Amino acid sequence: MTQPKLILSDIDGTLLTDEATILPATITGVQAAVQQGATMVLASARSPKGMWGLAQQLGIDSTMIAYNGALTAKTTADDQLQVFEERPIKPTLTQQIQALIAEQWPQASINIYSNNQWLVSQLGAWEQQEAAGIGYQPQVTALAPWLAQAKAPVHKMLVMADPSVITAIDQHLQAPAFNGIDAYRSKDTYLEIVATGVSKAAALETLIADDQLSSADAIAFGDNFNDLAMLELVGVGVAMGNAPKAVQQGADLVTTDNNHNGIQQVLNRYFKS
Repeated sequence: MTQPKLILSDIDGTLLTDEATILPATITGVQAAVQQGATMVLASARSPKGMWGLAQQLGIDSTMIAYNGALTAKTTADDQLQVFEERPIKPTLTQQIQALIAEQWPQASINIYSNNQWLVSQLGAWEQQEAAGIGYQPQVTALAPWLAQAKAPVHKMLVMADPSVITAIDQHLQAPAFNGIDAYRSKDTYLEIVATGVSKAAALETLIADDQLSSADAIAFGDNFNDLAMLELVGVGVAMGNAPKAVQQGADLVTTDNNHNGIQQVLNRYFKS
């Protein structure tokens, strides 16, 4: 079998166990692949900062596909970014969305992601829950003035609220006034908002072209519907055993669930550890 030159992995539900840890076997498998010349890329809805610690555990220093494809960059421990590609939301839309939600659903948590910045208007229960999951705290600021100044691109907005509130906001954002964004639920209580056309697959296509590779040179691991196009794009798309059946059916291979060493098992076919 030809060794892949590029390895892509989603994080939550794929690279991480249900306890939010990386299995030692996964680290062993990734390090063996990297030592044999492969490049490992993390692809997630997280910020580069939210992926940096995981990259350190894996022993890699490579490009990250962040915010589900809205930002492709490298980062450092002190949050210095080297940006390769970005697809931010138009400033007028970020202002409209923030104003709408703040006025009609004040109980909802509005989160702004710009480069490595995570901005919120308050530090409440929703924000603390998210901070516990990703390992760092947001910056509390007045969002409307910050967005009006438009000094930095907004790569993603996240709304956290009870499911009924998320449903109402999602329906409202389908109006023609909000053309230019894609909104989707990552949980019943999470609504992710990015620019139209943003996806891990689209970012990966650009990355492959920039590195003068072909899609056949890449292998990717994922567990959910936002990974499916990425799995279909690469030479070998691997669905985790915990992925929905439709995702598994769209992949080339299905491995174990994220609580077992399925990533290492697949990598070991190409890179002997």
